[in-house]
Amino acid sequence: METVEKIKRSDGIVDLKKEFKSRRVVLGAKEVKKLLALKKIKKVYLSNTAPKFLLDFEELKKVEVENLEMNASELGKFLGKNFPISAVGILK
Repeated sequence: METVEKIKRSDGIVDLKKEFKSRRVVLGAKEVKKLLALKKIKKVYLSNTAPKFLLDFEELKKVEVENLEMNASELGKFLGKNFPISAVGILK
Protein backbone atom coordinates (compact mmCIF):
# COMPACT_ATOMS: atom_id res chain seq x y z
CA MET A 1 0.00 0.00 0.00
CA GLU A 2 2.93 2.35 0.65
CA THR A 3 3.99 2.12 -2.99
CA VAL A 4 0.64 3.35 -4.31
CA GLU A 5 0.56 6.24 -1.81
CA LYS A 6 4.11 7.23 -2.75
CA ILE A 7 3.27 7.13 -6.46
CA LYS A 8 0.12 9.20 -6.00
CA ARG A 9 2.28 12.14 -4.94
CA SER A 10 4.36 12.15 -8.11
CA ASP A 11 3.46 14.82 -10.68
CA GLY A 12 3.05 12.41 -13.60
CA ILE A 13 0.56 10.24 -11.81
CA VAL A 14 -1.47 13.27 -10.73
CA ASP A 15 -1.68 14.33 -14.39
CA LEU A 16 -2.77 10.82 -15.33
CA LYS A 17 -5.56 10.88 -12.76
CA LYS A 18 -6.80 14.25 -14.10
CA GLU A 19 -6.73 12.99 -17.70
CA PHE A 20 -8.52 9.79 -16.69
CA LYS A 21 -11.31 11.78 -15.07
CA SER A 22 -11.67 13.87 -18.25
CA ARG A 23 -12.39 10.62 -20.16
CA ARG A 24 -9.93 11.46 -22.97
CA VAL A 25 -7.97 8.26 -22.45
CA VAL A 26 -7.54 4.86 -24.05
CA LEU A 27 -6.77 1.84 -21.86
CA GLY A 28 -4.69 -1.15 -22.89
CA ALA A 29 -1.59 -1.81 -24.94
CA LYS A 30 -3.43 -3.01 -28.07
CA GLU A 31 -5.75 0.00 -28.19
CA VAL A 32 -2.87 2.41 -27.53
CA LYS A 33 -0.82 0.83 -30.32
CA LYS A 34 -3.73 1.02 -32.76
CA LEU A 35 -4.37 4.71 -32.05
CA LEU A 36 -0.64 5.53 -32.09
CA ALA A 37 -0.55 4.21 -35.66
CA LEU A 38 -3.43 6.57 -36.51
CA LYS A 39 -1.59 9.48 -34.80
CA LYS A 40 -4.47 10.16 -32.41
CA ILE A 41 -2.47 9.98 -29.16
CA LYS A 42 -0.35 12.78 -27.69
CA LYS A 43 1.01 11.08 -24.54
CA VAL A 44 1.41 7.53 -23.25
CA TYR A 45 1.74 6.29 -19.67
CA LEU A 46 3.40 2.86 -19.41
CA SER A 47 3.49 0.50 -16.46
CA ASN A 48 6.82 -1.13 -15.71
CA THR A 49 5.36 -4.39 -17.07
CA ALA A 50 4.32 -3.01 -20.47
CA PRO A 51 4.51 -5.59 -23.28
CA LYS A 52 7.55 -5.68 -25.54
CA PHE A 53 5.51 -5.22 -28.75
CA LEU A 54 4.46 -1.78 -27.54
CA LEU A 55 7.92 -0.75 -26.34
CA ASP A 56 9.39 -1.63 -29.75
CA PHE A 57 6.67 0.19 -31.71
CA GLU A 58 8.24 2.98 -33.80
CA GLU A 59 5.33 5.43 -33.35
CA LEU A 60 5.90 5.39 -29.58
CA LYS A 61 9.10 7.38 -30.13
CA LYS A 62 7.11 10.25 -31.65
CA VAL A 63 4.97 11.02 -28.58
CA GLU A 64 5.66 11.93 -24.97
CA VAL A 65 6.09 8.80 -22.83
CA GLU A 66 5.82 8.63 -19.04
CA ASN A 67 7.21 5.43 -17.49
CA LEU A 68 5.45 4.69 -14.22
CA GLU A 69 6.96 2.87 -11.27
CA MET A 70 4.03 0.49 -10.85
CA ASN A 71 3.02 -2.75 -12.50
CA ALA A 72 -0.12 -3.24 -14.56
CA SER A 73 -2.19 -4.51 -11.62
CA GLU A 74 -1.28 -1.50 -9.48
CA LEU A 75 -2.05 0.88 -12.34
CA GLY A 76 -5.45 -0.72 -12.82
CA LYS A 77 -6.25 -0.39 -9.12
CA PHE A 78 -5.02 3.20 -9.07
CA LEU A 79 -7.44 4.06 -11.87
CA GLY A 80 -10.29 2.30 -10.06
CA LYS A 81 -10.45 -0.73 -12.35
CA ASN A 82 -10.48 -4.38 -11.31
CA PHE A 83 -8.15 -5.46 -14.09
CA PRO A 84 -4.50 -4.81 -14.99
CA ILE A 85 -3.72 -1.91 -17.33
CA SER A 86 -0.28 -1.86 -18.93
CA ALA A 87 -0.67 1.30 -21.02
CA VAL A 88 -2.81 4.43 -20.99
CA GLY A 89 -2.95 6.74 -24.00
CA ILE A 90 -4.08 10.38 -23.83
CA LEU A 91 -6.06 11.40 -26.90
CA LYS A 92 -5.30 14.59 -28.84
